[in-house]
Amino acid sequence: MKPLFALAILATTATFARAGDDPVASLNAVNDRFNEAAAAHDAEGLVSLYANDTLWIAQGTPVAQGLEGPRQLFEFVAANEGNVTHTIDHLFVSNDATLAVMIGSVDAKIENQGMDATGTYLFVLKPEDDGWEIVTDMWHQHAGK
Repeated sequence: MKPLFALAILATTATFARAGDDPVASLNAVNDRFNEAAAAHDAEGLVSLYANDTLWIAQGTPVAQGLEGPRQLFEFVAANEGNVTHTIDHLFVSNDATLAVMIGSVDAKIENQGMDATGTYLFVLKPEDDGWEIVTDMWHQHAGK
Protein backbone atom coordinates (compact mmCIF):
# COMPACT_ATOMS: atom_id res chain seq x y z
CA MET A 1 0.00 0.00 0.00
CA LYS A 2 1.35 3.42 -0.91
CA PRO A 3 2.11 5.63 2.12
CA LEU A 4 -0.10 8.55 1.03
CA PHE A 5 -3.06 6.26 0.38
CA ALA A 6 -2.63 4.64 3.80
CA LEU A 7 -2.44 8.08 5.39
CA ALA A 8 -5.66 9.14 3.66
CA ILE A 9 -7.47 6.03 4.93
CA LEU A 10 -6.15 6.65 8.45
CA ALA A 11 -7.25 10.31 8.36
CA THR A 12 -10.75 9.38 7.17
CA THR A 13 -11.05 6.74 9.90
CA ALA A 14 -9.91 9.23 12.55
CA THR A 15 -12.45 11.76 11.34
CA PHE A 16 -15.29 9.26 11.67
CA ALA A 17 -14.10 8.38 15.17
CA ARG A 18 -14.04 12.03 16.21
CA ALA A 19 -17.49 12.71 14.83
CA GLY A 20 -18.86 9.52 16.35
CA ASP A 21 -19.63 6.22 14.72
CA ASP A 22 -22.81 7.68 13.30
CA PRO A 23 -22.32 11.28 12.14
CA VAL A 24 -26.07 11.82 11.72
CA ALA A 25 -26.77 10.71 15.29
CA SER A 26 -24.00 12.94 16.66
CA LEU A 27 -25.30 15.91 14.65
CA ASN A 28 -28.80 15.31 16.00
CA ALA A 29 -27.19 15.34 19.45
CA VAL A 30 -25.79 18.84 18.71
CA ASN A 31 -29.33 20.02 17.97
CA ASP A 32 -30.56 18.36 21.17
CA ARG A 33 -27.80 20.11 23.19
CA PHE A 34 -28.77 23.43 21.57
CA ASN A 35 -32.42 22.98 22.55
CA GLU A 36 -31.52 21.81 26.08
CA ALA A 37 -29.24 24.82 26.68
CA ALA A 38 -31.87 27.18 25.26
CA ALA A 39 -34.57 25.69 27.51
CA ALA A 40 -32.26 26.08 30.52
CA HIS A 41 -31.50 29.73 29.53
CA ASP A 42 -27.83 28.70 29.46
CA ALA A 43 -26.09 31.26 27.23
CA GLU A 44 -22.64 29.78 27.87
CA GLY A 45 -23.93 26.31 26.97
CA LEU A 46 -25.16 27.67 23.66
CA VAL A 47 -21.94 29.57 22.95
CA SER A 48 -19.91 26.43 23.73
CA LEU A 49 -21.39 24.79 20.62
CA TYR A 50 -19.55 27.33 18.42
CA ALA A 51 -15.96 27.49 17.18
CA ASN A 52 -13.96 30.49 18.40
CA ASP A 53 -13.71 31.76 14.82
CA THR A 54 -17.34 31.16 13.86
CA LEU A 55 -18.75 33.12 10.95
CA TRP A 56 -21.92 34.82 12.23
CA ILE A 57 -24.29 35.86 9.46
CA ALA A 58 -27.30 37.67 10.90
CA GLN A 59 -29.97 39.21 8.74
CA GLY A 60 -29.35 42.85 7.90
CA THR A 61 -25.88 43.05 9.42
CA PRO A 62 -22.36 42.54 8.07
CA VAL A 63 -20.80 39.11 8.49
CA ALA A 64 -18.87 38.89 11.75
CA GLN A 65 -16.27 36.40 12.90
CA GLY A 66 -15.86 35.14 16.45
CA LEU A 67 -18.16 34.55 19.39
CA GLU A 68 -19.38 38.10 20.01
CA GLY A 69 -22.53 37.74 17.86
CA PRO A 70 -23.69 34.42 19.34
CA ARG A 71 -22.80 35.56 22.86
CA GLN A 72 -24.79 38.83 22.58
CA LEU A 73 -27.86 37.09 21.17
CA PHE A 74 -27.87 34.17 23.60
CA GLU A 75 -27.20 36.35 26.65
CA PHE A 76 -30.16 38.54 25.62
CA VAL A 77 -32.42 35.51 25.14
CA ALA A 78 -31.29 33.93 28.42
CA ALA A 79 -31.63 37.17 30.42
CA ASN A 80 -35.19 37.56 29.14
CA GLU A 81 -36.07 33.89 29.68
CA GLY A 82 -36.81 33.43 26.00
CA ASN A 83 -38.06 30.16 24.57
CA VAL A 84 -36.07 29.11 21.50
CA THR A 85 -36.24 25.75 19.76
CA HIS A 86 -34.55 24.44 16.64
CA THR A 87 -35.79 21.66 14.42
CA ILE A 88 -33.74 20.06 11.65
CA ASP A 89 -35.32 20.17 8.20
CA HIS A 90 -32.29 19.04 6.17
CA LEU A 91 -28.99 17.48 7.20
CA PHE A 92 -26.09 16.86 4.84
CA VAL A 93 -22.83 15.14 5.78
CA SER A 94 -19.87 15.01 3.40
CA ASN A 95 -18.84 11.52 2.30
CA ASP A 96 -15.70 11.71 4.45
CA ALA A 97 -17.61 13.22 7.41
CA THR A 98 -15.31 16.25 7.57
CA LEU A 99 -18.11 18.78 7.09
CA ALA A 100 -21.85 18.93 7.66
CA VAL A 101 -24.64 21.36 6.85
CA MET A 102 -27.76 21.57 8.99
CA ILE A 103 -30.74 23.62 7.82
CA GLY A 104 -33.81 24.03 9.94
CA SER A 105 -36.52 26.08 11.51
CA VAL A 106 -36.40 28.13 14.68
CA ASP A 107 -39.22 29.29 16.92
CA ALA A 108 -38.37 32.14 19.27
CA LYS A 109 -40.61 33.69 21.88
CA ILE A 110 -39.61 36.33 24.40
CA GLU A 111 -42.82 37.37 26.08
CA ASN A 112 -41.49 40.35 28.01
CA GLN A 113 -40.11 41.77 24.73
CA GLY A 114 -43.30 41.07 22.76
CA MET A 115 -41.41 38.74 20.45
CA ASP A 116 -43.06 35.75 18.82
CA ALA A 117 -41.12 34.86 15.70
CA THR A 118 -40.13 32.04 13.42
CA GLY A 119 -37.05 31.80 11.29
CA THR A 120 -34.66 29.66 9.36
CA TYR A 121 -31.08 28.78 10.24
CA LEU A 122 -28.17 27.21 8.43
CA PHE A 123 -25.24 25.75 10.36
CA VAL A 124 -21.98 24.55 8.86
CA LEU A 125 -20.30 22.19 11.30
CA LYS A 126 -16.97 20.41 11.49
CA PRO A 127 -15.96 17.45 13.65
CA GLU A 128 -13.88 17.96 16.75
CA ASP A 129 -12.51 15.50 19.29
CA ASP A 130 -15.65 15.71 21.42
CA GLY A 131 -18.22 15.92 18.61
CA TRP A 132 -19.18 18.63 16.15
CA GLU A 133 -18.85 22.39 16.44
CA ILE A 134 -20.63 25.14 14.56
CA VAL A 135 -18.25 27.08 12.30
CA THR A 136 -20.89 29.12 10.43
CA ASP A 137 -24.33 30.25 11.60
CA MET A 138 -26.57 32.04 9.13
CA TRP A 139 -30.10 32.87 10.22
CA HIS A 140 -33.08 34.79 9.03
CA GLN A 141 -36.06 35.80 11.15
CA HIS A 142 -39.39 35.79 9.34
CA ALA A 143 -41.94 38.54 9.83
CA GLY A 144 -43.56 38.42 13.27
CA LYS A 145 -46.82 36.64 13.87
